[in-house]
Amino acid sequence: MKYSVYISACLVFMCTAITNNAMATSIKYQTPFEKAQWLFSGDPFGCEINHRVQSFGTLGLIANPGEVLTLSLQADWLSLDNTQSQAFVVPPSWQAQTQQPIATTSLHWLGSQALAQHNTNAFLEALEQGSTWQVNIATPESSSYQISSSPISTQTVANQFRICRQQLLPKPFRYLRRLELQFATSSSLLSAAHEQDLYAMYRYIQADPTIAEVLIDGHADASGDHLANLVLSKARADEVMSRLIELGVPAQMIQTRHHGNRAPVASNLDTAGRKLNRRVSIRLVKSATPSALGASK
Repeated sequence: MKYSVYISACLVFMCTAITNNAMATSIKYQTPFEKAQWLFSGDPFGCEINHRVQSFGTLGLIANPGEVLTLSLQADWLSLDNTQSQAFVVPPSWQAQTQQPIATTSLHWLGSQALAQHNTNAFLEALEQGSTWQVNIATPESSSYQISSSPISTQTVANQFRICRQQLLPKPFRYLRRLELQFATSSSLLSAAHEQDLYAMYRYIQADPTIAEVLIDGHADASGDHLANLVLSKARADEVMSRLIELGVPAQMIQTRHHGNRAPVASNLDTAGRKLNRRVSIRLVKSATPSALGASK
């Protein structure tokens, strides 16, 4: 029994020693402090911080409308698939009593880019506090790399990034390009969720001068009289149009149609299907030339 315990203890010691040795022999990449730069770029469509790591690639933070903060690593010459690497926030060497991580997340590789969206706010806070980003990479070929940021003059870009995030659009184009607003039975009243989506659409149209048209189609389920459903679908489309105009979308950009129950997207034979059919569809159409709203800004 004692012998087996001794063997187990030895194995644990050997594994720990091997792991520590592998980390010690990692190839390390870090830009010299005198050459380090942190670059910010941003507008209502997205915010980004980039930091070049000499001879390896680029570390970054990305904020997009309606999405969580993303930590990214773009490699110049390394490509991995279905692999994870650990990213850490560690105190800078001149401040730390110990190099124990302050925060950690997992980067998921897809080709030459690795992304993380969990616990990423800690990496923005690290820039404000002058801490270091560190990524440990182990490849299937048993190569090991350690990528470190150079935390010099990071507070300014962190502040610019925070301000940019506050000014982001509520939703991205891929969410707004085709909206489906569902309505209660026999109702054309807009809900709180509808109001949020319509406001997000107005903000996007205001920011993107290439939006040329807003196409609105009103629908109803097959319950009740056919003529009544046609009238109801028109009332729904008109309600959406009126709200967009109230928010500031030019009336000449908007086209409305109403279809009654002639264009169902689901069966009218059950409750779930009828719920999907009581709707207004809104589509944003882009053009190469600026819209009236964009040109008037």
